[in-house]
Amino acid sequence: MKIYFIRHGQTNANANMTDGKLTAEIDQPLNNTGIAQAHELANQLKNVEFDIIISSPLKRAQQTAEIINQYHNLPLQTDDMWCERQVDTYIDANSWHDLFDFDKNIQIKNCESLHDFFDRVNKVIDKLKNNYDDKTVAVVSHGGVQHVLYACANNLPHKGNMRISPMRNCEYRIYDL
Repeated sequence: MKIYFIRHGQTNANANMTDGKLTAEIDQPLNNTGIAQAHELANQLKNVEFDIIISSPLKRAQQTAEIINQYHNLPLQTDDMWCERQVDTYIDANSWHDLFDFDKNIQIKNCESLHDFFDRVNKVIDKLKNNYDDKTVAVVSHGGVQHVLYACANNLPHKGNMRISPMRNCEYRIYDL
């Protein structure tokens, strides 16, 4: 299976977090920059023959998927399993980085643990393998999810900080699984 993993376009929360401001995992739509990024990416991917496009149900991912799909006209599927790690508190960029460190194992009340997050995403990766083994799949999701996919594709042990290869907004990577 070939996965085109796509991180959603920019939102105001993403733009603020890169400036070191506090943010929370909220369901924001794309901002104007994010919409432009998604259109540029759609143009880059217009000749790729996807068998399916799957998206996180969060607005920013769905909007990105819809823009990409303008050249493919496939039924869009959403799956909660592709959502970002659930963090229901305001954090800064450094704290977000530390939340992906298995050795630090930071626990925040009412937030998804790193182990649970990795388990969830690994389950949906296995589901893709079982259902789309010989297909080309576009997945529009989030930066945190990509860390799990990267670890899975590279057979990395669950130790240390897993934010090894962060993605920019509307960046894509191809994984052969």
